[in-house]
Amino acid sequence: MPTPHRPLVPRCRSAAWLIATALLLSGMRAGAQVREPDNFLATSVTFSSAPRPRQVSTRHVSPTIAAGLRVSEHGQLRLDWGLPYTALKPDGGVEGSTSHLGSSNLLVGLHHVRTFADDSLFVRIGAGVALPLARHEDAGVVGARTVETEGVNYATASAVRGLADPWLWALDTTSIVLPMAVGVDLPGFQLRADVALGMLMPVSRSARDTHFVAQASAEASLGLGMLEPGVRAQVVSPRLTEATWDGEDSQLSLEPFVRVRLGPAFARAGVRIDLGVPESSPTPSTSRMWALGLGLGVAF
Repeated sequence: MPTPHRPLVPRCRSAAWLIATALLLSGMRAGAQVREPDNFLATSVTFSSAPRPRQVSTRHVSPTIAAGLRVSEHGQLRLDWGLPYTALKPDGGVEGSTSHLGSSNLLVGLHHVRTFADDSLFVRIGAGVALPLARHEDAGVVGARTVETEGVNYATASAVRGLADPWLWALDTTSIVLPMAVGVDLPGFQLRADVALGMLMPVSRSARDTHFVAQASAEASLGLGMLEPGVRAQVVSPRLTEATWDGEDSQLSLEPFVRVRLGPAFARAGVRIDLGVPESSPTPSTSRMWALGLGLGVAF
């Protein structure tokens, strides 16, 4: 008479292998989780969709490329560049839809990186210059509507990031950027803080006057082997001298995320949501947006 327990043997073995693999992965400990590798190449894509004024829907995607290259014992050259794309469609039909694809500015930075306590603590201080690759098109050649869509494209690329890194998305400007970061890896727990001050200077008459921007962020994550779930809070002041974003002089946002590390490769996924005063509507708007960010990179 056949025993009813034999069909369960393969299933038990499979479950045992899954449990053993999970325990092995959870026991893996990567070094310096909150610090980027000395040499790396990474790409990320930000997606967003939100209603805009005058019953116009916005669809936005902006891939970016970041690279780091160690140039000395404590020196690192960093490059950041993006390619924003925005499509505008009036509600109720496709007639009158417009879109724009353009280059961001190119941020070139030189950073001094120091580590302490067996690489469990790092400090990075740098200086960078944003080269003005994002330029206004000639309205006499492409038309006023195209120029308007162009402005919306770059404004949206900044908005979906909570107004962060405006030196990449500001048209007809060159910028001087002073970033600083500090992070610590504790057993099973990581903390990191970033601060940056930028001076945006116009390179044409179509750009506004020189102004300063400040931004800061803090993140905490759990080190669960190859998985690192966490949350990141960010605040940006678009202008230190006046309020220019829907009457607000700063923008606060929150992003839950998860990082994955497997050997030299790493990936990140997160959803960033703008925060506002309690009486404000939680629906997306020109000053309250959400964004899905996906990233992938490799150290070498």
